[in-house]
Amino acid sequence: MSWMRHLYDVYENNVDQVGEFKTRGEGQRFTLLPVSHVTQSAQIEVLLDREGNFFNATVVPKEKARTIVPATLDSANRSGSKVAAHFLHDKIFYVAGDYLKYGGEEKRSENFSEYIKQMKDWATSEYVHPKVTLIYNYVKQGTLIEDLVKEKVLFVDENNKLIEKWTAQDDKKYGIEKPEIYKVVTGQSSEALVRFTILPETPDDVVIWEDKTLFETFQQYLENKMNETSELGYCYITGETMPLTERHGSRLRNAGDMSKLISSNDAKGFTYRGRFDTPSQAVQIGYDVSQKAHNALRWLIQRQGYRSDTRNFITFGVEKPADIQPFDGTTDLLAAYWGTETVQMKQEDIDLVIAEQVQQAFQGKKHNFELEGIKNIVVMAVDAATTGRLAIVYYQELDSALFLKKLTHWHDTCKWYQNYFNTVDKKVVNYPGTPSTYHIVESIYGERADEKVKKELYTRLLPCIVDGAAIPKDIVRAIFNRVKNPMSFNKDLSNPIGEWQRTLNIACALINKQYEKEEIDMVLDHDNKKREYDRDILFGQLLGVAEVLERNELNRRDEKRATNAMRYFNAFSQHPARTWLTIRRQLHPYQVRQGEKVGYYNKLIREIEASIQESDMNNNALGPKFLLGYSSQIQALYTKNDQKEENTNDAN
Repeated sequence: MSWMRHLYDVYENNVDQVGEFKTRGEGQRFTLLPVSHVTQSAQIEVLLDREGNFFNATVVPKEKARTIVPATLDSANRSGSKVAAHFLHDKIFYVAGDYLKYGGEEKRSENFSEYIKQMKDWATSEYVHPKVTLIYNYVKQGTLIEDLVKEKVLFVDENNKLIEKWTAQDDKKYGIEKPEIYKVVTGQSSEALVRFTILPETPDDVVIWEDKTLFETFQQYLENKMNETSELGYCYITGETMPLTERHGSRLRNAGDMSKLISSNDAKGFTYRGRFDTPSQAVQIGYDVSQKAHNALRWLIQRQGYRSDTRNFITFGVEKPADIQPFDGTTDLLAAYWGTETVQMKQEDIDLVIAEQVQQAFQGKKHNFELEGIKNIVVMAVDAATTGRLAIVYYQELDSALFLKKLTHWHDTCKWYQNYFNTVDKKVVNYPGTPSTYHIVESIYGERADEKVKKELYTRLLPCIVDGAAIPKDIVRAIFNRVKNPMSFNKDLSNPIGEWQRTLNIACALINKQYEKEEIDMVLDHDNKKREYDRDILFGQLLGVAEVLERNELNRRDEKRATNAMRYFNAFSQHPARTWLTIRRQLHPYQVRQGEKVGYYNKLIREIEASIQESDMNNNALGPKFLLGYSSQIQALYTKNDQKEENTNDAN
């Protein structure tokens, strides 16, 4: 279980981050949780004054609902009808002493007794916190629902019973719109989680669920209780003797995630049959180790994880978390290297600059790793097989130098001309780069593909990036078959950065990766008379010349339609010799209109045709490298035209 040891080490190496809140994405705050605490989504916030009296209450917006709650092993793992109260903050039917008075269910009659018993034990112990005492003195009065009704946070009917759910008829019945509490609670209103805090004395006072001193106080209190009751044993993770646990953390991917990586509650099923009598015979894990390892994984997922459907991918350094994304493309890497500044450059500078700066970016990462002492990198992916079981579906440990070497190799071999729009020159700039895995997945399956299919592709691509494995042939075949049908794409085909063009670029990068041992050059040398390329590439070049020749004439006449090369693209890939004769005939009108300008294209077509062996001029279907020939030929012709225009402008 090296994964657990590494996560435990991550926690120990980043203990200074406990209780330090950060934001990511859409402003969702997160922190490295203290031991014996869980996160819950609160719907009601109750504010007490400095003497512990009710001051006011508000409904908590969903974006601010995340709350750190002190918890026991029982409460952190409670489910169904099991009575196990959290400390301080919990659902109404736990913290409200007047729950039954307002029509509460009899089956929950013991919940408040359990909650207040725990609170009293903490509030009267040597590890008590002043804020805990104030909250305990308030909740033991048993007037919470009464105060919330007066504050118009909760609502009662004509029989003074709590309105659990609000219907459209209630709008007319009570003459008000649907109250906020019923918009944030998914079930009954009595299932809303209440969090307590104290009126701040100074602007620097923190709310209770972010108070580090309270975290430490509860940990001391619970540790003392566990030392009195827990069995000591040999922890398989650290090799030390400590209090053990058979119950482990959940809510790893989000606050509502009840699936676990380690579970031992299947004593009547297949887990122990013929093997063990008790869970401890299979594995022994210390309580402190389990808490820290699971909290570290939860923190890493929130801090730097990448999610696809129900699957979370995490890459981290053991000594330092080191936010590294193997799924990043060249532009993502350079954005981090360049910063927020937009770098504009001439097309002829692109190849060299990007190639050099990608290397510099990786050298910078390596330098940072060395400075921070990061030696080990872990790449893992977790997913839920069922609602209660979480599995590690991918796991790899690498030396940091080897990891960066693998990433460098990926960016060096899985690349082709991508493009972006230069906002200064109002031109499309092509650059040699690696597409992000996100764009690869979108290009293969499309935006509307099933998320379950997409997450499997992410997982299959990880070994190609991290281990240097060969790209799966079916992935290349899938995107090749999609690109062969340009007329099935919705975007305007005359748009230079349309959906089909982006997909073609990504397909070429994957094909280039598949044939990396052949070291296919992206740049065509038109002065090379030998043309030592294979049949697929040569046919691709022919179609590329036809595309540019006709597109130039259509652009001159301002016609926005697909060329014959586009319309016959699929047929050409299936029956190249026969289809080329058709395209060749249909090019004639465009050749006539262009006059002397067409001489270069005619010469190029003749040279390429002459390079194809007579035995290869047949109707056997073309392979994926056909796209490389097509793309590189178009790139070469447009680059030549751009350079010609620049020379003309310079002369003027």
